[in-house]
Amino acid sequence: MMQDETLLAGIGGEHAVTVEEGPDARDFALVEPTVDLDGDGIVDTRVFQDADGMTIASDLDEDGWVDHITRIEEDGSYAAWEPRREADGTVRWEPVDEGRL
Repeated sequence: MMQDETLLAGIGGEHAVTVEEGPDARDFALVEPTVDLDGDGIVDTRVFQDADGMTIASDLDEDGWVDHITRIEEDGSYAAWEPRREADGTVRWEPVDEGRL
């Protein structure tokens, strides 16, 4: 299991997120979600804060795997990523949004 202090490599640089590595490269299970993002009564998201901003990891389809990560920096800039499975089964995180709040 990766710890808060460990970096989630390959997702927009070096942002700390607590996740458990899944069966395929860069698959991540959401560990101890604390927020119900869509209001359906199921906790599906966890927020991690550090000195530079926050990272929001969500399991939007409720299968136990992180499928959306948003990073909001202290200066108001943000970026979001979602996983895409390659033909060989590996997972690559692609940027899906970015901007400034």
